[in-house]
Amino acid sequence: MKPFVLPQSWTLRQQLTILSILFLGLSGAALLLVVQLFQSLEGVVVARNQKTLTFANTRLIKLFWELPGQIPKSSKQPDTQLEELSNEALTVFPRVEGGFYLLQQDRLLGYGFPTHGGPIPKKDIPAVERSTILQLTRRATSQGLPQELIRKSGFDILVLRADPLPLWGAVWTMKRMPRLEDGDQKVLSLLVVFGNLVVGAWTFYIALQLHRGVQRLQESIKVMEYSKTSLIPPLPAEMGLLGSAINTMQCRRQELEQRLQRVERLASLGHLVAGVAHEVRNPLASMRLNLQYTERQLHNLGVTTLPTASLIEQVDRLEHLVQRLLYFDQNQSEEEMVRTSLEAIAFESVSLLRLPAEEKGVALIYHEPAKALPQILLRRRELGQVMVNLILNAIQASPPGETVEVGVEQQDDLVTWVKDSGSGLSPEERERIFEPFYSTKPEGTGLGLAISHEIVTRHKGYISLTSQPGCTIFSVYLPTKIQESGDNRV
Repeated sequence: MKPFVLPQSWTLRQQLTILSILFLGLSGAALLLVVQLFQSLEGVVVARNQKTLTFANTRLIKLFWELPGQIPKSSKQPDTQLEELSNEALTVFPRVEGGFYLLQQDRLLGYGFPTHGGPIPKKDIPAVERSTILQLTRRATSQGLPQELIRKSGFDILVLRADPLPLWGAVWTMKRMPRLEDGDQKVLSLLVVFGNLVVGAWTFYIALQLHRGVQRLQESIKVMEYSKTSLIPPLPAEMGLLGSAINTMQCRRQELEQRLQRVERLASLGHLVAGVAHEVRNPLASMRLNLQYTERQLHNLGVTTLPTASLIEQVDRLEHLVQRLLYFDQNQSEEEMVRTSLEAIAFESVSLLRLPAEEKGVALIYHEPAKALPQILLRRRELGQVMVNLILNAIQASPPGETVEVGVEQQDDLVTWVKDSGSGLSPEERERIFEPFYSTKPEGTGLGLAISHEIVTRHKGYISLTSQPGCTIFSVYLPTKIQESGDNRV
């Protein structure tokens, strides 16, 4: 048998709210039960009704003495007048019936039951109690003292009272009450007990949930201190939300650490590459001057068969490569920062590359931001170079007939992204994609993304990469506030 488990959609706050409502309801039911149990005591009920009959008899006697004329003791027709008097006196006493006993006639007269509630007024004294009433009223008349009788049967309780009516006889009233059954109280008691057990069990379950959740959180956090890849397992209710938040922080920490390691590794490679570029630049310049001088001398001698022009072209290509490598030199003078919009840079880059996209058969789509982006200090030409490089790579990676999408938006940072439908990058390729001289294209130099990464890093931003077969997204994140230092570097 599977244990009962509360729905996962019920949070601890909802459970505690329901528990509070149940507790208040059970408290009210328990209070009602106590009141009913107190009121259901037969002694209390009988005493209350004895008091009611005392008041009823007093009212009968009072109205009898207030009659305008005396009723003849031997009259054979006083019943109608006394019946009207009884009905008038007992109207204010629910379920009370009564009348008079006249000593001279030795019989009961003036029976009234105004609160009977039936469709036909009740005019006859109950036959079962008639003799008992007659005996009680005779005793009250002879002794001159009130007489009471309480009779309990299997179904009801009869309370009967007779008070002497000096010189005339007596007045009598009675009230019949059904015996209170214990069934309702037992059912209510069982419900209250069961409800208390449910509330107690639920409270224990919530406490157990909290205890286990806190314990698992503590254990998982301890494991996280030693293992950067471990995460908190799924937990129910609010504990699950807390665990999910901690997992998100753990993933972001891992991402930041990986990004920091990548920046440090690329910075080291950049310094190495920049140093090599500086060492090569001067010899290349000397070689170019010597080749130009040799070309002029050979031209003066009329020698045109040597390939000096081709050699100079190769030296120019090497100088261009060295110039690109100098992007990694932190001491190089940089472009002036201007206040501009990242949206304008992205739109301009898309416009420049529409023709290459058409020639490749790739649709180039630009998604405008939902609202205008703020203008901040940026190096427009360098960031334009980053966008052109990312979009061109996406076009080259997409098969004909596919789509390359470019968008700009504002989150916590300013974000511009390029999405293509190529074959994607493997984990190894994603790990090395920003390294200098690493390229996935046979004809690539491996400097485009490395230089782009360096430019974005100098803007205090970073490049994020997500890739799977059929979808690769490069996202450039830039802070909304970039301060310009005195040496014109971010």
